[in-house]
Amino acid sequence: MQALQTATEIGFKNILFLTDFTEASQAALSYALGFARHYGAQLYPAHACDPLILTETTSADVIDKVVDNSKKELEKLARDNKMTGPALFTRGTVENALAKWIDEHGIDLVVVGTHGRRGLQRFLLGSTAEFIFRNATCPVLTVGPHVALRPYNGFTADSVLFPTDLGSHAEFAATYALSFARETHARLTFMHVVPLQEVFQRNRTEVVDAAKVKLANLIPSDAQAWCQPEMVVEIGDPALEVEGYAEKERPDLIVLGLPADKEFSAHFRTGVTYKLVSSAPCPVLTIRDMASK
Repeated sequence: MQALQTATEIGFKNILFLTDFTEASQAALSYALGFARHYGAQLYPAHACDPLILTETTSADVIDKVVDNSKKELEKLARDNKMTGPALFTRGTVENALAKWIDEHGIDLVVVGTHGRRGLQRFLLGSTAEFIFRNATCPVLTVGPHVALRPYNGFTADSVLFPTDLGSHAEFAATYALSFARETHARLTFMHVVPLQEVFQRNRTEVVDAAKVKLANLIPSDAQAWCQPEMVVEIGDPALEVEGYAEKERPDLIVLGLPADKEFSAHFRTGVTYKLVSSAPCPVLTIRDMASK
């Protein structure tokens, strides 16, 4: 991996805001509006109304009323917040609609909120989460239950955390973290956690030094002129270490790279992605390197 020479400016033109009209969506809405204003992007409110969540004995009239009310609520949301993109509605699941919405409207960012407690498993951090992270062909901004509602005129970040496993996708995801930091001259932390098993197999100092070299190669040579880059290397469980660091340092945004072939198995809830999305004090932007797919 060769050192980057400069940062590429990243922008968003069409943003999809997934909502289920609950409190969890309110915090995500403020970020969706903020990103749209900041980048001058079209913002598309979207809702998937799945009548199957009702009981089998529910009458067709009741189901039709639920669907109709959901449509009206989505349209009201769009009007009240002066969204420039048309409201997108489907009678079905997010899983069946997401790819179509992204393709038809050129979506380059999906924004979604997550629920606390039981809702974590029910809405985003269950099968729907796995689907979104696995299939979204654009970045996904998740706003978790511990993120405070922040009304924006535009999105700004004074502190950005970029945790990375230093895989082949790291450089692609780093361009997003660098772009955010460059816009606001933010403090940008590049973080890598060395798993314990690697330390057992090799010399501790050598492992840490090798990680620092790889992190340094992700930092453009002119970065000091427009942001405050820092490097952090820890040893331990990646999910716990990154979660703990985010809780202590309280960044404004976490940028997390995912390889194109990333799969979320039964261990999904012990991984870095789940830990950060469900517990981070700020939004998490996941970037999948589709170019390497």
